[in-house]
Amino acid sequence: MRTLSRVSAAFLLLDGRDKTPVLGATILVDGVRQKTVSKGDGHYVFINLPLTEHEYEISALNYHPVRRVLDASPELLPEIVPMQYAPDSPRLRSIPHYRVRFCRGGRPLDGETVTVTLQTPVGSLRVIEKAEKGAWHLTLGGGYAPAVLYQTFEAGPAGELMTTVFDRAAGTYELRRPLGCALREGTLLHPKWQLETDRNGVAVLPFIGFFMQRDELELLFAWQDKKVSVTAAPPGGTCLMNIDFQEE
Repeated sequence: MRTLSRVSAAFLLLDGRDKTPVLGATILVDGVRQKTVSKGDGHYVFINLPLTEHEYEISALNYHPVRRVLDASPELLPEIVPMQYAPDSPRLRSIPHYRVRFCRGGRPLDGETVTVTLQTPVGSLRVIEKAEKGAWHLTLGGGYAPAVLYQTFEAGPAGELMTTVFDRAAGTYELRRPLGCALREGTLLHPKWQLETDRNGVAVLPFIGFFMQRDELELLFAWQDKKVSVTAAPPGGTCLMNIDFQEE
Protein backbone atom coordinates (compact mmCIF):
# COMPACT_ATOMS: atom_id res chain seq x y z
CA MET A 1 0.00 0.00 0.00
CA ARG A 2 1.48 3.35 -1.07
CA THR A 3 1.84 6.12 1.48
CA LEU A 4 0.86 9.52 0.10
CA SER A 5 3.43 12.23 0.74
CA ARG A 6 2.28 15.60 2.03
CA VAL A 7 4.39 18.70 1.42
CA SER A 8 4.72 20.42 4.79
CA ALA A 9 7.03 23.28 3.80
CA ALA A 10 9.10 24.39 0.84
CA PHE A 11 11.70 27.13 0.49
CA LEU A 12 13.34 28.80 -2.48
CA LEU A 13 16.67 30.21 -1.29
CA LEU A 14 18.16 32.92 -3.50
CA ASP A 15 21.20 35.16 -3.39
CA GLY A 16 19.75 38.51 -2.33
CA ARG A 17 21.83 40.42 -4.87
CA ASP A 18 21.81 38.48 -8.14
CA LYS A 19 18.95 36.06 -7.37
CA THR A 20 20.98 32.94 -8.19
CA PRO A 21 20.04 29.75 -6.26
CA VAL A 22 21.72 29.20 -2.88
CA LEU A 23 22.96 25.62 -2.69
CA GLY A 24 24.25 23.57 0.23
CA ALA A 25 22.07 25.24 2.85
CA THR A 26 21.21 23.63 6.18
CA ILE A 27 17.67 23.97 7.52
CA LEU A 28 16.79 22.94 11.07
CA VAL A 29 13.15 22.32 11.97
CA ASP A 30 12.45 23.27 15.59
CA GLY A 31 16.19 22.97 16.20
CA VAL A 32 16.47 19.45 14.75
CA ARG A 33 17.68 18.13 11.39
CA GLN A 34 14.88 16.63 9.30
CA LYS A 35 14.99 14.89 5.95
CA THR A 36 15.10 17.51 3.21
CA VAL A 37 14.45 17.09 -0.49
CA SER A 38 16.94 19.42 -2.22
CA LYS A 39 16.38 19.90 -5.94
CA GLY A 40 19.71 21.57 -6.74
CA ASP A 41 17.98 24.74 -7.95
CA GLY A 42 17.57 26.52 -4.61
CA HIS A 43 14.40 24.62 -3.63
CA TYR A 44 14.30 22.76 -0.30
CA VAL A 45 11.21 20.69 0.50
CA PHE A 46 10.01 19.05 3.73
CA ILE A 47 7.50 16.22 3.63
CA ASN A 48 5.12 14.79 6.24
CA LEU A 49 6.07 16.97 9.20
CA PRO A 50 3.62 17.01 12.12
CA LEU A 51 0.60 19.21 11.41
CA THR A 52 1.56 22.13 13.61
CA GLU A 53 3.52 25.38 13.44
CA HIS A 54 7.26 24.94 12.93
CA GLU A 55 10.32 27.17 13.24
CA TYR A 56 12.90 26.86 10.46
CA GLU A 57 16.49 27.99 10.96
CA ILE A 58 18.26 28.45 7.61
CA SER A 59 22.03 28.76 7.31
CA ALA A 60 24.39 28.76 4.33
CA LEU A 61 28.08 29.56 3.90
CA ASN A 62 28.73 33.31 3.43
CA TYR A 63 25.13 34.28 4.24
CA HIS A 64 23.45 35.68 7.33
CA PRO A 65 21.29 33.00 9.02
CA VAL A 66 17.54 33.29 8.55
CA ARG A 67 14.64 32.27 10.76
CA ARG A 68 11.13 31.60 9.48
CA VAL A 69 8.01 30.39 11.28
CA LEU A 70 5.36 28.67 9.13
CA ASP A 71 2.01 27.30 10.24
CA ALA A 72 0.75 23.79 9.59
CA SER A 73 -0.74 24.72 6.20
CA PRO A 74 1.29 27.58 4.68
CA GLU A 75 -0.81 29.73 2.37
CA LEU A 76 1.79 30.05 -0.36
CA LEU A 77 4.65 27.69 -1.21
CA PRO A 78 7.52 27.84 -1.74
CA GLU A 79 8.48 30.44 0.85
CA ILE A 80 10.87 32.69 -1.09
CA VAL A 81 13.91 33.70 0.96
CA PRO A 82 16.42 36.20 -0.50
CA MET A 83 19.58 35.44 1.50
CA GLN A 84 21.54 38.38 2.89
CA TYR A 85 25.35 38.40 2.87
CA ALA A 86 27.04 37.93 6.23
CA PRO A 87 29.20 40.95 7.20
CA ASP A 88 32.35 38.77 7.04
CA SER A 89 31.49 37.09 3.71
CA PRO A 90 34.50 36.92 1.32
CA ARG A 91 32.09 37.64 -1.53
CA LEU A 92 31.92 41.24 -0.37
CA ARG A 93 35.58 41.81 -1.29
CA SER A 94 34.56 42.24 -4.93
CA ILE A 95 31.11 43.78 -4.40
CA PRO A 96 30.60 47.46 -3.52
CA HIS A 97 28.28 47.58 -0.53
CA TYR A 98 26.97 49.54 2.40
CA ARG A 99 27.94 48.18 5.80
CA VAL A 100 25.37 49.67 8.13
CA ARG A 101 25.43 49.69 11.91
CA PHE A 102 21.97 50.18 13.36
CA CYS A 103 21.48 51.52 16.87
CA ARG A 104 18.78 52.82 19.13
CA GLY A 105 20.01 55.57 21.36
CA GLY A 106 23.60 54.41 20.78
CA ARG A 107 22.88 50.75 21.61
CA PRO A 108 23.24 48.20 18.78
CA LEU A 109 20.06 46.60 17.42
CA ASP A 110 20.81 42.94 18.08
CA GLY A 111 18.95 40.48 15.83
CA GLU A 112 16.40 42.97 14.56
CA THR A 113 14.80 43.43 11.13
CA VAL A 114 15.28 46.78 9.39
CA THR A 115 13.52 47.67 6.13
CA VAL A 116 15.35 49.72 3.48
CA THR A 117 13.51 51.38 0.59
CA LEU A 118 15.16 53.19 -2.32
CA GLN A 119 13.20 56.44 -2.65
CA THR A 120 14.79 57.94 -5.77
CA PRO A 121 12.76 57.68 -9.02
CA VAL A 122 15.90 56.69 -10.93
CA GLY A 123 16.40 53.05 -10.01
CA SER A 124 12.71 52.44 -9.44
CA LEU A 125 10.43 50.77 -12.00
CA ARG A 126 7.45 52.50 -13.61
CA VAL A 127 4.10 50.96 -14.50
CA ILE A 128 3.68 51.35 -18.29
CA GLU A 129 0.14 49.98 -18.65
CA LYS A 130 -2.62 50.31 -16.06
CA ALA A 131 -3.23 47.06 -14.17
CA GLU A 132 -6.58 46.19 -12.64
CA LYS A 133 -7.16 44.71 -9.20
CA GLY A 134 -6.52 40.97 -9.27
CA ALA A 135 -4.03 41.19 -12.15
CA TRP A 136 -1.15 38.72 -12.15
CA HIS A 137 1.05 40.57 -14.67
CA LEU A 138 2.58 44.05 -14.91
CA THR A 139 4.15 45.89 -17.83
CA LEU A 140 7.04 47.86 -16.33
CA GLY A 141 9.55 50.35 -17.66
CA GLY A 142 13.22 50.01 -16.78
CA GLY A 143 14.06 46.96 -18.84
CA TYR A 144 14.60 43.33 -17.94
CA ALA A 145 17.31 42.37 -15.47
CA PRO A 146 17.69 39.27 -13.26
CA ALA A 147 17.87 41.49 -10.17
CA VAL A 148 14.24 42.52 -10.76
CA LEU A 149 12.99 38.97 -10.27
CA TYR A 150 12.08 37.89 -6.74
CA GLN A 151 12.55 41.50 -5.67
CA THR A 152 10.14 43.16 -3.25
CA PHE A 153 8.77 46.55 -4.29
CA GLU A 154 6.76 49.22 -2.51
CA ALA A 155 3.95 49.93 -4.97
CA GLY A 156 2.06 52.87 -3.49
CA PRO A 157 -1.61 51.99 -2.85
CA ALA A 158 -0.99 48.32 -3.65
CA GLY A 159 1.54 48.00 -0.83
CA GLU A 160 4.29 45.42 -1.29
CA LEU A 161 4.52 43.14 -4.30
CA MET A 162 7.10 40.74 -5.69
CA THR A 163 7.98 40.11 -9.34
CA THR A 164 8.81 36.52 -10.25
CA VAL A 165 8.85 35.43 -13.90
CA PHE A 166 9.60 37.68 -16.89
CA ASP A 167 7.70 36.79 -20.07
CA ARG A 168 9.96 37.98 -22.89
CA ALA A 169 7.30 37.48 -25.55
CA ALA A 170 4.68 39.55 -23.73
CA GLY A 171 7.17 41.89 -22.06
CA THR A 172 5.43 41.50 -18.71
CA TYR A 173 6.40 40.46 -15.19
CA GLU A 174 4.39 37.83 -13.35
CA LEU A 175 3.63 38.62 -9.71
CA ARG A 176 3.92 36.44 -6.63
CA ARG A 177 0.36 37.37 -5.67
CA PRO A 178 -2.44 39.11 -7.60
CA LEU A 179 -2.72 42.87 -7.18
CA GLY A 180 -4.75 43.92 -4.15
CA CYS A 181 -5.83 47.11 -5.92
CA ALA A 182 -5.45 48.71 -9.34
CA LEU A 183 -2.19 50.41 -10.33
CA ARG A 184 -2.42 53.33 -12.70
CA GLU A 185 0.02 54.09 -15.47
CA GLY A 186 3.08 55.94 -14.17
CA THR A 187 3.03 54.42 -10.67
CA LEU A 188 6.57 53.96 -9.34
CA LEU A 189 7.70 50.69 -7.79
CA HIS A 190 10.44 51.37 -5.25
CA PRO A 191 12.80 48.44 -4.49
CA LYS A 192 12.72 47.34 -0.88
CA TRP A 193 14.95 45.08 1.21
CA GLN A 194 14.73 43.54 4.67
CA LEU A 195 18.03 43.44 6.55
CA GLU A 196 18.65 41.27 9.60
CA THR A 197 21.21 42.70 12.02
CA ASP A 198 23.89 40.68 13.78
CA ARG A 199 24.69 40.96 17.49
CA ASN A 200 26.63 44.17 16.80
CA GLY A 201 23.71 45.74 14.96
CA VAL A 202 25.50 45.37 11.61
CA ALA A 203 23.88 44.43 8.28
CA VAL A 204 25.07 44.58 4.68
CA LEU A 205 23.28 46.07 1.66
CA PRO A 206 25.20 45.26 -1.55
CA PHE A 207 25.31 47.68 -4.47
CA ILE A 208 22.81 46.54 -7.11
CA GLY A 209 23.63 48.51 -10.24
CA PHE A 210 20.24 48.03 -11.88
CA PHE A 211 18.58 49.98 -9.07
CA MET A 212 21.37 52.15 -7.67
CA GLN A 213 22.42 54.02 -10.79
CA ARG A 214 22.84 57.67 -9.87
CA ASP A 215 25.24 59.97 -8.02
CA GLU A 216 23.02 60.30 -4.96
CA LEU A 217 20.58 57.82 -3.49
CA GLU A 218 17.83 58.48 -1.01
CA LEU A 219 17.44 55.49 1.29
CA LEU A 220 14.64 55.20 3.83
CA PHE A 221 15.47 52.97 6.82
CA ALA A 222 12.56 51.78 8.97
CA TRP A 223 12.52 49.80 12.21
CA GLN A 224 9.28 49.27 14.11
CA ASP A 225 7.58 52.70 13.98
CA LYS A 226 10.81 54.67 13.53
CA LYS A 227 12.19 55.94 10.21
CA VAL A 228 15.45 57.57 9.12
CA SER A 229 16.01 58.99 5.63
CA VAL A 230 19.59 59.21 4.34
CA THR A 231 21.07 60.67 1.16
CA ALA A 232 24.22 58.78 0.18
CA ALA A 233 26.50 58.24 -2.79
CA PRO A 234 26.67 54.73 -4.28
CA PRO A 235 29.47 52.80 -2.54
CA GLY A 236 32.78 52.55 -4.34
CA GLY A 237 33.94 49.67 -2.15
CA THR A 238 32.87 49.33 1.46
CA CYS A 239 30.81 52.31 2.58
CA LEU A 240 30.35 52.52 6.35
CA MET A 241 27.12 54.01 7.62
CA ASN A 242 25.65 54.51 11.09
CA ILE A 243 21.89 54.74 11.55
CA ASP A 244 20.55 55.62 14.99
CA PHE A 245 16.83 55.27 15.62
CA GLN A 246 16.65 57.82 18.41
CA GLU A 247 14.56 57.09 21.47
CA GLU A 248 11.56 59.30 22.11
